[in-house]
Amino acid sequence: MLQFVVVMEKRIQMIASLKTRVLQNGLKVNVTKHLTLLGRRMTIDCYLGIFLISVFIYSGCGDPSSDSKIENIITDECSNIGNDTTFSKVLSGTAGYDIIRSSGCGYVISGSTGKTILMEIDEDGNELWSRTYGGISGSHWGNSVKQTSDGGYIIGAAQNTIIKTDSEGGEEWHKKLSYSVHHYVEDVIQTSDGDYIVVGGAGGDPLGGHAIKGKAFILRMSEGGDVQWVKRYGIIDTPNNTFWGVVEADDGGFVIAGEKLQDRNFEFYDHFWVMKTDAYGEEEWSIESGGNLWDEAQDIVKLSDDSYIVTGKTALSSTNLNMKVMRVSSSGQILWQNNHGGGNNDTATGITLSQNEEMVAVVGYTRNSSGSPFNYRIWGVDVSSGQVLWSKIYGGNQEDKAFGIVESYDNGFNIVGRSYSHGSERVNWMVKTDSAGNVY
Repeated sequence: MLQFVVVMEKRIQMIASLKTRVLQNGLKVNVTKHLTLLGRRMTIDCYLGIFLISVFIYSGCGDPSSDSKIENIITDECSNIGNDTTFSKVLSGTAGYDIIRSSGCGYVISGSTGKTILMEIDEDGNELWSRTYGGISGSHWGNSVKQTSDGGYIIGAAQNTIIKTDSEGGEEWHKKLSYSVHHYVEDVIQTSDGDYIVVGGAGGDPLGGHAIKGKAFILRMSEGGDVQWVKRYGIIDTPNNTFWGVVEADDGGFVIAGEKLQDRNFEFYDHFWVMKTDAYGEEEWSIESGGNLWDEAQDIVKLSDDSYIVTGKTALSSTNLNMKVMRVSSSGQILWQNNHGGGNNDTATGITLSQNEEMVAVVGYTRNSSGSPFNYRIWGVDVSSGQVLWSKIYGGNQEDKAFGIVESYDNGFNIVGRSYSHGSERVNWMVKTDSAGNVY
């Protein structure tokens, strides 16, 4: 019964949010019609029979796919909001590190304002709500955010910290990892069975063969935040091994993007690292690509065929870094790989997959010469071939680095990062592009 009520409450919130947003934006949408369609998709004879709500009468136990149907309807409605709109805007906080779609035709951003910040914005970039978590001890900032099955959010908050919130960012619980060295949390996902997978890197220099320092880690937490197991990877004696992003595979295992330092005697001997584990964090296969300089995999997306596209950077020389992108099969075979840059430093930090799976948009930062300021850069990459379709650069005359990207409801892209080009202080700068990366 409790599970039923929670499901119903979630659906009420989603529909109310849709109705409110539609009315706010003055759209030509027949909300009543869509609510009627929702009712037809859901039976009214489960648990206690008829569940009466003052505004809507419906139930949700007869069709196990009804949640996805509701989300599809909401996505369809949201796609009518705006039409290739473009803009840029300074948001709350000092940096935005990740951005995802919310269930109410908006977007949720995690970042920093000295501590972790979480906010929701509408399709025009207007803030709907924001939360900070200054009561949590120690250093923490919002490296990643994902929506959870109950409509809330899970935040990977850097130094030892994971935060679980409700649908409006209110803290439900937080977990501080209590190991002998700091564990920097880079990404958190909810698994298909409701647990959480956390990835990142342990701090410190493992000189002399320390078992934890400098290792990349993957750990599993229960739905309530209890650690179930942790596994660490990396070559003994080498620091700075880190997992930056993770997705769940179709078989219940996990595919992780990261960087692996090959030899401490070569200061920058990093490899672009993609690793597959089973459901318990045990390695099944690994790809380590690169030379004797800077090569890192920073983010990853999963396609419907259980292949993966991973992005980051590769060093062509000690003075020339390029964005790198690679597609990998479910068995760990490289299907294609490519790189692109402007002759000095092009680094990818985030990736999003278009709804039709024909293109990925990669975001990061670029500069054209050593000592010149970085600017945001976005690339459109063909999923089938890996060819760069287009690239665009945005920024001012100070350092601007982009970190998070999501496809918008009008098939454009929302980018967040940190910028010094909007005054004397660092700010969270958002850029909204059209479907070809343009801003008009």
